[in-house]
Amino acid sequence: MISIEDGIVYRSLNYVGISALIGDRIFAQKLTQNPVMPALTYQLITPMSLISHQGMSGTAYPRYQITGWDTTELGVIALMKAVRLCWSGYKGTVGVAPNTVVIQASLPVGGYETYEPETGLFMRALDFEIWHEEALS
Repeated sequence: MISIEDGIVYRSLNYVGISALIGDRIFAQKLTQNPVMPALTYQLITPMSLISHQGMSGTAYPRYQITGWDTTELGVIALMKAVRLCWSGYKGTVGVAPNTVVIQASLPVGGYETYEPETGLFMRALDFEIWHEEALS
C-alpha cells in the first residue's frame, strides 16, 4: 500500500487535464526555489481516522489542500478547474499494483484564492476530504 500523499501525486500527474499543464511540477507543501510555472503544491490540513471501540478502523478521511500557482490569473483558473475535475467525487484505486491506495471518496470542502505581490504569483487552493484505506502498521 502506498501513502495517500503518493496517491495524490500519482492521480494528479496521471490526469491528462493536469499533466498537460504542469508536467511533473507537483510539490509537497511549498514550491521549489525559482519554480517553473504553472505548478501545484499539496499539504495535509487535518489528519482524521475512523476509530471504533476496538481501535483504528483502517479508514482515514484527512483534509488535504491542493494549491495551484501561475503567473497569470487565467492560468491558475484553468489549472484549478482541472484539479476540481480530477478530484471532486473521485473514487478508485490509485497507483500500480501492488503499490496502490484505495480512495473511497474525494469530497470538495472549501478553498480560497490570493495574489502574492512579492512573487508575482496567482494562487488558488481547493480543500478535499479524501476518504481512503490506511495501513494500520
